[in-house]
Amino acid sequence: MSGKRRALVVVIAATVAVMIGAAVSSAAPKPQTISLLEVDNSFVGTGGFPTTSNAPPAVGQGFVSTGVLYKWAGTKKGAAYGNIRVVCTVTSVNLTNTGGTIWTSCDVSFFLPGGVIALSGPLNLTAPSSNVPVVGGNGAYVGAEGVVNHRNIGGENSSTSADVIHITN
Repeated sequence: MSGKRRALVVVIAATVAVMIGAAVSSAAPKPQTISLLEVDNSFVGTGGFPTTSNAPPAVGQGFVSTGVLYKWAGTKKGAAYGNIRVVCTVTSVNLTNTGGTIWTSCDVSFFLPGGVIALSGPLNLTAPSSNVPVVGGNGAYVGAEGVVNHRNIGGENSSTSADVIHITN
């Protein structure tokens, strides 16, 4: 390879590296908080979990749910803002006559304007609220990190919850 050709290859490689670095650094989402109202529209048991029964799920069973996301200002439902898809598997059941816990491992996708925010982690179904880690996303949320506070609202049999997404990076 001639010296001119070698120099050209080095310049092209350096330019590509700079462009990739700029694309990666500019893709990081800005810190933000997004408050949403989740209204589930489907809830299907998996692994034999009977969702129409009062029986608690067993370890290994779970559910898949979908819903609509609305802007949420604490007590006021705003415009539709996206969709949610949830897949959870029960990992621990410890119920007593006075309470107890049901822990699941969940993968959640928030489909929002500009991209998808991905969550993955433990969720306590019996707690009034849980924090689930943000593990990434696509579009405007590539490289997203943070946590979503998921809080059941509207009573024990309600299909609504408040989700507050805290993007820290």
